[in-house]
Amino acid sequence: VNGGAPDQVIAPLNDDPFIGMFETPVTSSPLVASFLSGLPAYRASAPPVLRGVEIGLVHGFFLVGPFYVLGPLRDTDMALTAGTLSAAGTVLIAATAMAMYGVATFQPGKETPETSLTLTGRTMSADPLQTAEGWSSFAGGFLTGALSGVIWANITLGMGWAYVSPNPVL
Repeated sequence: VNGGAPDQVIAPLNDDPFIGMFETPVTSSPLVASFLSGLPAYRASAPPVLRGVEIGLVHGFFLVGPFYVLGPLRDTDMALTAGTLSAAGTVLIAATAMAMYGVATFQPGKETPETSLTLTGRTMSADPLQTAEGWSSFAGGFLTGALSGVIWANITLGMGWAYVSPNPVL
């Protein structure tokens, strides 16, 4: 870890206190850096729509469970339907919020391609997700992936391919 006194373990990233991130033994570890760089949100080599689909599939798939098991209709025959519709509604709200964020943050034609530094100090080119067109395709991919995940969760739970504990809350 860079900077400061020899016994100081935490220092500003790249010795720049204005970045707003600390470099710690955990964040500067190669294992953590390689794990984080493999997540879809940080994988700049993948197109934004693919990143949105990946993130949406995971979120949509895991949203059904809490509504199905813990929702107000959990002891009825309509529990799975209610859980699926609730998860789909949550996905629609999240996708709408993402679209509104993109419209407010990324103005078409006003993007400036900026380079950034990695944890090791290497220069990276601008991320296509940080543009109006990139964010729009990311939000569309998220909506598609999340609704697909909700449908897949409904199928796996409805066909009995997934186990649901009879007493989820102890």
